[in-house]
Amino acid sequence: MLRCAVIGAGILGVCVAARLAESGAEVTLLERAQPGQAATRSSFAWLNANSKAPRAYHDLNYAGLRAWARLAAGPDGPGGTDWHRAVGNLEWAADAAGHAELTARVSRLTGWGYPAHLISAAAAAELEPALRLAPHTEAAWFPGEGYLLTGPLVARLVRHAEARGVTVLTGQAGQVTGLPGRAVRTAAGQLIPADAVICCAGRWVPELAVLAGAASHVPLVPWATPGAEAPGLVVQAGPAAGPRRVVHAPGIYLRPHAGGLVHLEAPDAAVDLHTPDTELRRWAAELLRRARLAVRGLDGAQVTGYRVCVRPMPSDGQSVVGWLPGAAGVYVAVTHSGVTLAAHLAGLIAAEVTQGTRSPELAPYRPDRFAVTRAVS
Repeated sequence: MLRCAVIGAGILGVCVAARLAESGAEVTLLERAQPGQAATRSSFAWLNANSKAPRAYHDLNYAGLRAWARLAAGPDGPGGTDWHRAVGNLEWAADAAGHAELTARVSRLTGWGYPAHLISAAAAAELEPALRLAPHTEAAWFPGEGYLLTGPLVARLVRHAEARGVTVLTGQAGQVTGLPGRAVRTAAGQLIPADAVICCAGRWVPELAVLAGAASHVPLVPWATPGAEAPGLVVQAGPAAGPRRVVHAPGIYLRPHAGGLVHLEAPDAAVDLHTPDTELRRWAAELLRRARLAVRGLDGAQVTGYRVCVRPMPSDGQSVVGWLPGAAGVYVAVTHSGVTLAAHLAGLIAAEVTQGTRSPELAPYRPDRFAVTRAVS
């Protein structure tokens, strides 16, 4: 039986572990914190192939949307439907230039067979009564999009994986300190034999590649330094009487959140891991102010929580998926589109690991595009 170790129990890691077990592998899932408590917990969790380019990456993400819909509807998924919200996405622009870009995007997506429409303010208000749209405003409607509630989903996925024989290790038992060749060493001192090690640890994947002695590095957008782009601010506020759908308004992105709250993000929230709490609070209040201008139902809302989330962002904007050159038996998967892609990628990865296949869908995303040239002495 093929022995697999999956490092990282975010949404991608738990999906991969479950699919490997379903394929007949003996699987250990390692997580140094708790499943779903890193980037997955804070993700906007927007299911989309909206602004993904080039075409191949759009198609990969669109396949991700369909994979989640099948899991939510079928008997072989993690169970329940409370985590899958296929409610659509509404977007509008602040000015003529932004509207021109939005119009061009809708036209391109329509040409690719993706559900996308320009609609009037009145039609948008029928779909989402909470919107505050000027009468002349034209909005874009993407009916196939939606979001996931990652908390209940990851909990269900972990139970689903364990029911298929996956061993889940957390804390020191799940903290990886070495990859000494066909094995994983943990902080608890355990050496876990593994014919294949699949690294799904988000921002920590480059560190794991170094531990494995790889001939390729996995470059991510910087996240640890002051002013780094990868961290983003995530805000919850409530009570919220709206919206019911994903909304991308000028300067603010929002969607419903569990517990009668709303999840808020903004493209220009300039925060990082070094931002003082007073500045984080100021930004959180600013996001709520913007949200009130975009939708109704938040007049009595208050900020209930905020945090800085580090988003794993490959440096060239494309996912990194495949066997790591120079590191025998080590496979990496890191992507900024993890929520959208997880269910579909898990199937592709499981097939490559257990069957030795090479998926044409993954050809553009191989880590060997970052091969390191070593000096010859």
